[in-house]
Amino acid sequence: MFNKPEDARMTREEAEKYGREIDAKNARLENVEIAEEITLSTDAITPRISEAEVKRRVGEQNYENMKDDSTANSINS
Repeated sequence: MFNKPEDARMTREEAEKYGREIDAKNARLENVEIAEEITLSTDAITPRISEAEVKRRVGEQNYENMKDDSTANSINS
């Protein structure tokens, strides 16, 4: 929208223009119609995978660590 450095302030005119553009964008998104009835195909639902497949995908040690309740969980991941 604006080609200014991140720490530069907008003028009043730029702020008003930016606000009008954001309001127009939000108004376009709010006026989206959603179909009343949605049908889902049961063919698209995949069957549950086995524990062996989970171990293969995440790695056996990761799987064992998650099974062990004493393992501390990482907050940032």
